[in-house]
Amino acid sequence: MQEEPNLPMPPGADASRERQPGEGADSPSSPSSPSVASVMGSVVGGAGGQALAQDVAPAAGARQDDLRPIWPTPGQGARVSRRYARLARLAATLSALLFFYLGWAPLVNAITSGDLRNGPTGPMYRFNLTAAELGAPPLHGLLGDSFFGVWSVLTIVGLLLSPLLWQRTLRWAQWAACALYACWVVVMGWILGATAQLTLMTIPAQLRLGAGPYFTTLYPYGARVAIYTLSPAFGLWLIPLAALLALAAAALALAAIIQRRRATVPVAPSVQGEIVTPGVVRLARSLPGAGAITAGLILWAWGFFTLPWALVNCSQAPLFFASCQGLPVPLALQIGLDITRPFFDPSAALYAITGLLVVGALMILVAVWRRDITRTLCAWASLWLVAALASAALAISGAQQVVSNAAAVGEPTGDWRADTGTLVVFLALLLVAIGLIPLWAVAVRASQRREAALRAQLS
Repeated sequence: MQEEPNLPMPPGADASRERQPGEGADSPSSPSSPSVASVMGSVVGGAGGQALAQDVAPAAGARQDDLRPIWPTPGQGARVSRRYARLARLAATLSALLFFYLGWAPLVNAITSGDLRNGPTGPMYRFNLTAAELGAPPLHGLLGDSFFGVWSVLTIVGLLLSPLLWQRTLRWAQWAACALYACWVVVMGWILGATAQLTLMTIPAQLRLGAGPYFTTLYPYGARVAIYTLSPAFGLWLIPLAALLALAAAALALAAIIQRRRATVPVAPSVQGEIVTPGVVRLARSLPGAGAITAGLILWAWGFFTLPWALVNCSQAPLFFASCQGLPVPLALQIGLDITRPFFDPSAALYAITGLLVVGALMILVAVWRRDITRTLCAWASLWLVAALASAALAISGAQQVVSNAAAVGEPTGDWRADTGTLVVFLALLLVAIGLIPLWAVAVRASQRREAALRAQLS
């Protein structure tokens, strides 16, 4: 049979003719060979892949409705926007950390009486009074004696929102975190401002008028004292610094948004756009270390909150499921934190520190099982691990003080001894540390791939 000559085809005929079976094995429509754009998108993931694939010319057969918008290559304006955004996140994180500390830092030094619940006292005591001990005035007026739990939660909200500000995979979560963070800063500023007004104006004015001492209750201890003199402590002067950091974060975030809107202009779809290959399934990302982290966090929660760290008058050893009077971890942590009383209120251990650890662990679990393995997740998990180790060490110190001399720390006397909660917690934290190693490797490797692909595009 005579072969048909290869005649030149008119423009557009190749794109309109029907493709024969087996023809164009390397085309994007072939299910066994994904498009170059899709491959590049899978390397960098999500929106980054779309930007990197914009220079790839589509193969024949592309239709207008198969294309996505082309976004211009990031230029100097986009880089400046990212720099502003990074500085805004850093300022917001530092502000959250400082506000947490101010919730439990000494705001004033006071000369007071002893506890007046048992009658008049002779000696004077010098206290470093915190916002919590003074009742966080607006909250105590609204909620009464139950304000302490609400105040404990408020002090950690900013720290829990910080990782949501740094992550980039869930834009809606990032914007929601920004809105909640702004509201939280306003509430914290209002409460600390009211506390500063009480200590700098209201109480000194009453003392100067000769109306007698100022009587108050120190929370959460319930001690009723009379305050004779007040002087500002270092924590009071840190309040403006925390507020300035929050304002700087807001200004930098606004500058980043303005710069980004000026630098990024979407281009209408055209035949030079990225081809969307139907039916291409994104490969599931592996989860190295996820099992170790999950097991470690569950084991940590069981040992930290369920198992006692010290027992009194209990014959069963070790105690796993039996009923016996023991020392709960928040109380052991509070006793261990007593050495920090000159610059940090130990009562933060009751709700604030334990709540921060619990919610932080839940956030790590959710991020890991969403397969959102990023440097933000690894950094948050590493910081959580350091905080959990420090809390465990302080709780062990508190438990040892109870075992050696229970009456000296306000606990009932008896046959005290240490229990297995400490061993379980440290084993759990070791598992978390082991699981973090491959997660860091995956996050760093993915970041290096993205940077290499971006450099290749810009070159």
